[in-house]
Amino acid sequence: MIQAHRRKVVAALAFLLALPLSACTDSTSPDVTDVAAVAGTYNLTVLRFDPQGVLPDQDILAALGMDNIELTLTSARAAQVVYRDPATQLFVTIQGSFRPTVEGIRLEWAANSPYPELLFSRRMNFTFNVVPGTLVFDAEAPDGVSRARLLELVPDFQGEQLLDPTPGRLRVTFARDPALG
Repeated sequence: MIQAHRRKVVAALAFLLALPLSACTDSTSPDVTDVAAVAGTYNLTVLRFDPQGVLPDQDILAALGMDNIELTLTSARAAQVVYRDPATQLFVTIQGSFRPTVEGIRLEWAANSPYPELLFSRRMNFTFNVVPGTLVFDAEAPDGVSRARLLELVPDFQGEQLLDPTPGRLRVTFARDPALG
C-alpha cells in the first residue's frame, strides 16, 4: 500500500514539475506550415504601396510594366524570384530562403540580391492561404522602400518630400500557378 502511494506521489510530482516547462514557449513559435504544402511556383498578382501621409496608394505592379514575375519555393526551403527586366530584356533573379511559420512563411532575401527593385524588404512574413493557394503580405514595409526606386516607378511623387527609406503599407500577393504546381 505504501509502495503504491509512493508511486502515485512520485508520478504526481513528475507531472507537476513538467507542467511549467510545457506551459513555457520560447520566442520562436513552432512552425506549423508544412514546407511541402507551400513549395511550388507562384505569380505576383498584387504589388501596391501606400506611403504614409496624404499620398495615394500606388499600383507598383502596373508601374513595373512586367508581365510575369514568378516566385519559386522549393522543398529545400530555397526561394527565388525571376522576372525579365523590361528595359534591358535580361532576366533578373532574386535569391533567398524561407522557413515555415504559424501562419505561413518568412521569406528572407540574400543581402546582395536586388529585392529592393520590387520594393521588397529583406525579411517578410507572408500568410499562406491553402484554398486559393496564395501568399499574402499586407503590412507596414519592415525596411520601408527605396525612395529612389519609388520615384522611378511613380514619377508623380517627384515633387514630394519623402523619407529615405520611405515608410508605408506594402501589399504583396503571390498566387500559386496551377500549371506549374
